[in-house]
Amino acid sequence: MTALLDPFSVSRTRRLRDRAFFVLIRGIVTLIDSGEGTPKALSSPRLRWILNKFAHMYGFEADRVLEEEAGRRVAWNLLKSVSDYGISTPQRLRAPVSVVWSLSYQCNLRCKHCYQNASQRSSDELTLDEQLNIVEQMARAGVSLVVLSGGEPLANPSLEKLIERIKQHKMAVSIDSNGVLLDKEMVQHLKQLGVDSIEISLDSVNAESHDRFRGLEGAFEKTLDAVELCSDAGIFTTVATTSTKLNYAESGELISLARSRGAQRVVFFDLVPAGRGRDIQDLKLSRVEQLQLMALVKKECSREGCEVFTELPQYVVYSSVGDGESISNEAEKALSVERFTLSSFFDCAGHDNIYRKVAVYLGGCPAGRLYCNIQPNGDVTPCMFMPRYPVAGNLRNQSFDEIWNGTTFQSLRDRSSLKGKCRECRSVMVCGGCRAKAAAYESDYLASDPTCPIQVADA
Repeated sequence: MTALLDPFSVSRTRRLRDRAFFVLIRGIVTLIDSGEGTPKALSSPRLRWILNKFAHMYGFEADRVLEEEAGRRVAWNLLKSVSDYGISTPQRLRAPVSVVWSLSYQCNLRCKHCYQNASQRSSDELTLDEQLNIVEQMARAGVSLVVLSGGEPLANPSLEKLIERIKQHKMAVSIDSNGVLLDKEMVQHLKQLGVDSIEISLDSVNAESHDRFRGLEGAFEKTLDAVELCSDAGIFTTVATTSTKLNYAESGELISLARSRGAQRVVFFDLVPAGRGRDIQDLKLSRVEQLQLMALVKKECSREGCEVFTELPQYVVYSSVGDGESISNEAEKALSVERFTLSSFFDCAGHDNIYRKVAVYLGGCPAGRLYCNIQPNGDVTPCMFMPRYPVAGNLRNQSFDEIWNGTTFQSLRDRSSLKGKCRECRSVMVCGGCRAKAAAYESDYLASDPTCPIQVADA
């Protein structure tokens, strides 16, 4: 299986093109930068035509993303980053595209795998005033999408005020929920507030198994109803599951169930032993099972109607092997705020795949590179699955900009900082291994990913 390790090469021609684009982009940024956030010029038809021509060179259609306010924030972040830092592999960004914000430890369920170990509010959680101030800081920094998580964010009494403030600053809003509290009235209210997308957790196609894993009888039916309600309301709806030995065999059935309820995306997370997840480490998938899951996802990626992802950084490499086909080859579907900012674990199936052209710049583990996490007490970490370590700073005594540009995150943007097999791997630029697993298993967030199925398969 040596072919799985073949790198995504950047030809001399591409490097020359990147250099030319850098010069052109720096000129554009110099002309339109007002120093006050996203320039209004990004809305002009002429500039959008120019930027779309640039996007075409990489295989994308940029019209759709530039029509959206949050999309223009993404575009400006990328343009400003290229102007400031050049085009690099991986690409360095002046601000995270998205921030996953764990608002509180308060939760109505007791899930066996909860990385937050959520149950009740903690005495040191941020006040509403502190949270609103953080929204202001993220907006100034250039963040495009804020994912409100928990605990259970729908149980947070300040949720409405936070969403309103985020939307005032033209950032997109997503919510991670267990779905139990999402009735028709709540869904319609979230839609009116401007919530762009929602991710709902589903752990089994069997009601008893899901309810036992989540710790609440009746949760299964409420969760499925929530998926359908959100989809019917026009909110981009993702069904998320954490793959374990308990539900691995029914992955295909889960995709079908999610599709039948109207989900636009299904995403499979691998178990990370953080929080209560440490107590069920024996349920993690074997390396063979990881490969089989990636094979299923690769197969399902080619089907219309519902995207299928897996949050394994190795999937970027795995999916690039062989012919295959993918909806990612369709330029008009490949770039949108919902699709582009939530994941960098790109489906690279098919020789003409669009994402193959950008994976070396944006692919692989996004922790501390494309997104970061805010904990309930204001601690900032690289990833939601790294709630305690490493802590890059605290927003009560440091600004968001200071933390984002600090040494912890800088090390994650330099793949030469990685250690062991990850550093030596020829696919380090498009993968880099899972930093949360390195932190959990090795107590070193720069260590080699000990669960990598590709390196072991190659050996």
